[in-house]
Amino acid sequence: MMFDTAKKRKEPPKPKPVKLSYLKASALHYLSSRTASREMLRAVLERRSKRRLQVRSLDAEIPALIETVLDEFVELGLLDDQRFAEGRRATLERKGFSKRRIELGLKLKGLDAETIRGALVDEVDEAAQARRFAERRRLGPWRKSGAVEDRYKKDLGALMRAGFSFTIAKQALAEPDEA
Repeated sequence: MMFDTAKKRKEPPKPKPVKLSYLKASALHYLSSRTASREMLRAVLERRSKRRLQVRSLDAEIPALIETVLDEFVELGLLDDQRFAEGRRATLERKGFSKRRIELGLKLKGLDAETIRGALVDEVDEAAQARRFAERRRLGPWRKSGAVEDRYKKDLGALMRAGFSFTIAKQALAEPDEA
């Protein structure tokens, strides 16, 4: 019995087109589970379009369709950079991040400087944020194991890498009754 070595292979399916309806559905699906900035949603739609078309770069018409969807979602109120920035700022504040780290976090989400300034209208209490960060990460006096003195420099470095100044980091690592 001979085997046919020249079997006909199936050709890969042709990529489906990217239409306005696909982009809207994809954007709605993404926004149904999370909030996003305009830039974040643009990146998601571009990535999904590239995957659907099986290409590495998009034609000029697809980004125009994406912009149409983004404009429509902003108009409908489904996409609001200022509201997203304020929510993200509140989340990062609860985690105990410094003002500098909050600004960086908002910038990484694709927000412009004006939107970031609008979200940071309230002054951030750096000392309270540093204490919250140290408590959350169990640094200094919040460490469970007893060797606090041995880990002081590492804890200080962790706070400084989080964006706090040396003096604020030192204050945060002081005993709670000393502050």
